[in-house]
Amino acid sequence: MLKKPPRLRDNNGALQVRLRLDGRDYFINRLGRFDHPIAQARGQAICAEIWRDAQQRDLDLSLNRYRRLVEGRAQDLLDALRALAEEKRQARVTHAYRVAKRFGLPIRIRAEVDRFLAWMNAEGLAASTQSAILSTIRSVQHCHRRIDLEDCVILLNNL
Repeated sequence: MLKKPPRLRDNNGALQVRLRLDGRDYFINRLGRFDHPIAQARGQAICAEIWRDAQQRDLDLSLNRYRRLVEGRAQDLLDALRALAEEKRQARVTHAYRVAKRFGLPIRIRAEVDRFLAWMNAEGLAASTQSAILSTIRSVQHCHRRIDLEDCVILLNNL
């Protein structure tokens, strides 16, 4: 996996985050100019988040979670669910939005999904309803860490 923390790199005046994952180099671009302090701070924050996730064995191998900080794709989960509910006008999506809003905490990493599932269970939601909600959340998380559907099934079976 990741043996060293990611580093900032000057790429002809442009700032890049470089990380070496399983013997291959990966880059996150479009951070700004290398000499710009805000771009430097953003790059350092991304490096810290990647390193923390790697140490917790929760690294998003697609790196999409970290790119969202760069490419303007950091749409809040509730905003994404609300937009989908308005677009689709389906009860399932509207219900998922309302449940996630009532929960009121982030749902990005496995521990947060576990907490969300425990909360839904305490609320008395059926396993099939919980599965539908997680599936809907997963469908809008192209801008967030993806919840692995297999993990969701395993989690639901353990309830």
